Amino acid sequence: MSVHRTVSAEVTVGVFTLAPSLLEAERRTGALVRRAVEGEPELAGFAVLSVGAALVPGPWWGFE
Repeated sequence: MSVHRTVSAEVTVGVFTLAPSLLEAERRTGALVRRAVEGEPELAGFAVLSVGAALVPGPWWGFE
């Protein structure tokens, strides 16, 4: 996971995940980031606005 603050005071979070589908990757990542935001007092006031994923093929497909 990597976190980057943008000029507009928004934060971009990058996550690498293995999932059987793009939809599942987005679902898992959204759940993870929402839990992090809701559970960390220092992130009070932040909200998850959107979740998007890119499908990156690689040699790791087939490993669950």
